[in-house]
Amino acid sequence: MLFFKPVLSQVSSNDPNVTTLQLSHKKLTDKLLVQLSDALQTNSTINEIWLTNNYISESGAGYFANALENNTTVTEVYLGGNKIGTKGALSVANLLQRNRVIREVGLEDNDICDGGAKALAEALVGNDTLQTLKLNGNKINSEETLKSIKEILQKNRDAARKKLPPSHQGTAISKPPKKSSSSRKSRSRSDKDRSKSGSGGEKERDRDRDRERRSRISSSQSKSTTAAEAASSLATAAEAASSLATASAATSDAAGSSSPGAQPTTSPSTSGFKKFTNFLSGNSSNKDVAKKDSLKNHDYEKVSAFV
Repeated sequence: MLFFKPVLSQVSSNDPNVTTLQLSHKKLTDKLLVQLSDALQTNSTINEIWLTNNYISESGAGYFANALENNTTVTEVYLGGNKIGTKGALSVANLLQRNRVIREVGLEDNDICDGGAKALAEALVGNDTLQTLKLNGNKINSEETLKSIKEILQKNRDAARKKLPPSHQGTAISKPPKKSSSSRKSRSRSDKDRSKSGSGGEKERDRDRDRERRSRISSSQSKSTTAAEAASSLATAAEAASSLATASAATSDAAGSSSPGAQPTTSPSTSGFKKFTNFLSGNSSNKDVAKKDSLKNHDYEKVSAFV
């Protein structure tokens, strides 16, 4: 198999980058496992070995177990889904009697019977390191044996937990304190009060914005009315000036025709009228022009202010 040679080379050379052997579902046979076992005897970097769902029998498992008896780095071994049987379980039991480093072993779905389970239970009596042993999917019917194995593993886990530093132990069991019901109720009431005050303030701001909007509309309407009145006054004055100019012309013509060669006389009122008509028609002096411009500018400002 092409995948196996590079792996075997890394294990044999103690490659520091390889700490886990993942060889599950690789159709690994007893012959290949023997080569791997030989390489593991001189390896000091591998911590986990996964050999699940391969073609490993009791003979391959026995050779592999013997290779790990003196190993001091491998802590997890998984052989589930093979055919090691009860004889293979006996080989693993011998390994657990001698090895004090391995903490987890997986032997599920391996056709192990009560004899193999009993041998494992007896091996664990003097083993205080193993904390997990997976045996589900086998042919073990002895509840007493399984209970004995479970009790020993629990004892080993408790002992391992006690060896942890006090800080780690506290972290594992400490829980955040529960909040009292009174504090929760107080917080709930305060949240409701803030909600009410917030909604009241929002309504007040809406009323202020509405009053400001109505004030702007009223001001605009007032400016519109003022501009319209000014425009109407200017139009009325222009019509009156036109009528007066027409009447004056008619009077002059009548006076000239009745007294040929006579000099027309101009009354003060007529002179004032001419100034007013000249002012409106544009025929006026500089002062009159200035007044006219001032009047126009004043009206223009009113209209601009309205717009």
